[in-house]
Amino acid sequence: MATELMNRPSSVLMVGCGTIGQGLIFLLLKHFELQPDQVSAIAADEAGRPIAESYGVQYANIPLTAANYKAVLAGRLKCGDWLINLSVEVSSLSLIEWCRDNGVLYLDTCIEPWSGGYRSRDNVEATTNYVLRDKALGLHVDGAPTAVVAHGANPGLVSHFVKAALNELAAINGIPAWESWGHLANRLDIKSLQVSERDTQDGPVAIARREFANTWSVDGFIAECSQCQEMGWGSHERLLPPAGRSHACGDQSGIYLERQGRELWVKSWVPSTGEQAALLIAHHEALSIAKLLTIPGRSSQTPIYRPTVYYAYHPSRLTQASLKQWQLCNYCPPEKKTILRDQLESGSDELGVLSVFPGGAYWYGSTLGLADARELAPHNNATSLQVVAGILGGLEWMRQNPARGVVEAESMDAEVVLEVAFPLLGKVAGVMSDWQPGNQGRLEFPAFQWNHCPKPASEESPQRRVQLETI
Repeated sequence: MATELMNRPSSVLMVGCGTIGQGLIFLLLKHFELQPDQVSAIAADEAGRPIAESYGVQYANIPLTAANYKAVLAGRLKCGDWLINLSVEVSSLSLIEWCRDNGVLYLDTCIEPWSGGYRSRDNVEATTNYVLRDKALGLHVDGAPTAVVAHGANPGLVSHFVKAALNELAAINGIPAWESWGHLANRLDIKSLQVSERDTQDGPVAIARREFANTWSVDGFIAECSQCQEMGWGSHERLLPPAGRSHACGDQSGIYLERQGRELWVKSWVPSTGEQAALLIAHHEALSIAKLLTIPGRSSQTPIYRPTVYYAYHPSRLTQASLKQWQLCNYCPPEKKTILRDQLESGSDELGVLSVFPGGAYWYGSTLGLADARELAPHNNATSLQVVAGILGGLEWMRQNPARGVVEAESMDAEVVLEVAFPLLGKVAGVMSDWQPGNQGRLEFPAFQWNHCPKPASEESPQRRVQLETI
C-alpha cells in the first residue's frame, strides 16, 4: 500500500477529451482513487467540457501547438505527475521528450505527428507508422520516466491478447516451454496474424451528405483511411504486393503500400459471422507484434521466422455509409462530424487477434455488447470502453513501473494489464475454427485479398429493414 501511494501522481493531465477521454474520466478517478481536483483536461474544442466538469475535472480549451506546448505543460505538471495524450495532431515525440526532461510519466494511444505529419507527396515513407514508431523508440533512455506509447485497445491491448492466445495454443498443442514468443509462433506454424475487428453497433441514424459518423473518432479514422497501408511482413511471403515498398531504416519488420487505407479490403474472420470483408488499416500494432514474433536471421532482411501482421477492420454500418458519402464528395473534409454513442441502440464490438495456420485459425479477444458497456461505465459505447480498458491497464503497469523509459505493449507484463482490463471487456474467449482464406492451401498475402468490392452497407437501419420484411 505504501508503494501504491508513492507511485500515485499528485496531478494527471489529459491532452484531448474526445470520445475516449470522456469515457475514461469516471474509471480513472475510480481505479486510481483520485480526487477530481487532481485531474484536468486540455483540448482543442469544447466537446468534452460538460462531462469533465460534471465530475469536477478542470477543463481548458487550449489547442496545443509546436509553439506553445512547453509553456502550457509547464504550468500544469511537475515531477512524478502523469500526462495522458488522447489527442490528434499533437506530436507524441515532442510530448515524450518534454515529459522525460521534466520527470513526468506519459501514455498515449497512438504515436501522432503535428498537423500535416501524415501527408507528404514527396516522401510517403516519412509519414508511416513504421517511421514514427522507430523515432519514438529511439527516445528511450534507461531509467527515464516511463513513457508508454500506443496503448489503447489496438494498438495496446491486442498485443497482450497475442500472448494470451499463444499460451492457449501452446496448451492445446501440448507445448510446455519455448525460447521466445517468436519460437512458439513458429512451432505453431502461424503464417498470418490479423487484428480482426467487427463493429455492429447501430441506431436509427441517417447519414447526411458531407457527414461522417464513427464510434470512436472521426478525425482519427479519416487520418487512418488516408494513410498508406502498412503491415508486418512475413518470412514466408515470396513477393511484395503491388505498390508494396520496403523501408530504408529500422528493423525491416514491416512494409508499406503506396495506396490508402480506404482502398484495400481483405478477408478476415470473427466468431459471430465467420468470414468478413475488412479494411486493411495502418496501425502501430502491425509492426510491434511482427517485431515481437520475429526470430532474427543473419540480417534484418532475412529473418528465420516472422508472420504477416496487419489490422483488418469491419466498421459499423453507419461508418460504412459515411465512407460512401465521403467517396461521393471526392474525399473532401466532412462538414459534420458525428460521434456515435448516445444515438446507438444495439450491437457490439468484437476485437481480437486471429492466428491463421495451415488448416485452421484461432481467434482470441473481447466481445463487448453496447448495453454491457453502458452498464460498466458511463459515457461509453462498446468501442470506446475497449480502448479505455487498455488505457487503464497500461496506466496501472506504468504506475508499478515508473522508470522504464519508452516502452510499447510488447515489453510490458500482459498479466498486469489484463487483470485491470478483463472486467471491462465483456466476454473474453478463444475460438478455434477451420477457416482459411481460400481453397488453394496457400497462406501468403494474395490469398487474403478481397478481389471484389464488398457489398455496401444498407442506408436503412436494421429496425427499418425488419419492419419492411414483416410487411
